[in-house]
Amino acid sequence: MAENYDLTVIGGGPGGYVAAIRAAQLGLNVCLVEKEKLGGVCLNWGCIPTKALLESAHLLESIRKSETFGLKVEKVSPDFPNIIKRSRGVADTMSNGVEFLMKKNKISVKKGSAVFKDKNTIWLPDTSKEEIQSEYFIIATGARPKEFPGLPFDGDKVLSSKHAMIQDSPPKTLAIIGAGAIGIEFADFYSSMGTKVTIVEMQDKILPLEDPEISNLLNRSFIKREIQILTSVGVSEPKLESDGVSILLKGEGIAPEGERKKFDKVLVAIGVTPNTEDIHLEEIGVFLQKGFIKVDTKFRSKVPNIYAIGDCIGAPLLAHVASTEGVKAAEAISIQNKNPHGLVYEPLDYLKIPACTYCHPEVASVGLKEEEAKKSGIDVVVGKFPFRANGRAQALGEVEGMVKLVADRKTGEVLGAHLIGPNVTEILGEINLGMGSELTLKEIAGRIHAHPTLSESVMEAAGQALGEAINI
Repeated sequence: MAENYDLTVIGGGPGGYVAAIRAAQLGLNVCLVEKEKLGGVCLNWGCIPTKALLESAHLLESIRKSETFGLKVEKVSPDFPNIIKRSRGVADTMSNGVEFLMKKNKISVKKGSAVFKDKNTIWLPDTSKEEIQSEYFIIATGARPKEFPGLPFDGDKVLSSKHAMIQDSPPKTLAIIGAGAIGIEFADFYSSMGTKVTIVEMQDKILPLEDPEISNLLNRSFIKREIQILTSVGVSEPKLESDGVSILLKGEGIAPEGERKKFDKVLVAIGVTPNTEDIHLEEIGVFLQKGFIKVDTKFRSKVPNIYAIGDCIGAPLLAHVASTEGVKAAEAISIQNKNPHGLVYEPLDYLKIPACTYCHPEVASVGLKEEEAKKSGIDVVVGKFPFRANGRAQALGEVEGMVKLVADRKTGEVLGAHLIGPNVTEILGEINLGMGSELTLKEIAGRIHAHPTLSESVMEAAGQALGEAINI
């Protein structure tokens, strides 16, 4: 006999488990189906373990610069297996935390892959074979790394992001195809481990979605670290060889016939493929576009009782976006289900989504880029403040980078922020909160910031836009 629930969430990643918790808070009887470990890619094979790897890399780089702080360290080298082991331990801790949250919120967790039988019924063919009936469903099945044509992932010479975080040892040479956040973070990590890294990007800059000034500053920083960067360059004719992988490079700065280069390993970081096949979605009327589920502003699919969130509905492919979408979807279902809590639904504002890349120096942004604001017809004013002029940055020995604010000249409202430098992924929260409250440059510049702090650079950038900067 099938079990019955008010809501069943398919997928236990940062979108799914958050949706399940919010729905339980709203009084719904909730089931969550997950085929692997709770926490999804983010907690187990993405955001969390990669940050643990990068912390090891950044600490290693700091120790290498110890003499600039008056410290003498005879010798330091990475213990690669234990760096990997630590990152896996951090991931396990976070996944176990999600298990606790499921129990705390009385959410029934089922192990397996869900397949729809009809719009109100799924079954788990690969595990218990049981059927689950539900009034509503939220699909949060996420996505997986996309393969490069002719380079299927093998975990040995051709790596996905998952493979890259569990290697036995760092390769001598590594090509990274794709210079988005994932490619950039692994370039940072493996370069610190002693690997000769080459980044290949088809577009004209690394971190293509970031402000050009920020991308250029990171490009300059990586070149100083002897990371080779090839932009406006494509990859073709890959060949697996006994001792590595060779690829043909064609594009800017390369002879017309191209240049074939060989690497020990290749990491492919060119995007994702949604996990929507084999669930029988189209059979029950859910509309897919290139594999991604099409939803409305309330995350409802073409089938009114079936919702979808996170990477399986498309960009922006960010864990915190999936979590927010999960909350929104759960609340939309509660509203649709007689709205016992008197909720008022507010659509998610995708123009104010923070994005962070945890390389060294860090990169963070939210809102409109300068050119985007100008193209929309806004009279723009820009304020910039370099970390080189910030006292805390000097004390830290981390002076690369800047804070850049983009604002409406007429109203002073901040429309976007673009940062590169020490701890900017933490500083961004202040700006995002201010943008959500429609704070102006004058209000930010006039707000006292503790001294010396890195966040003073936000105040100074606002002042610079007004012609009132003190320390530059």
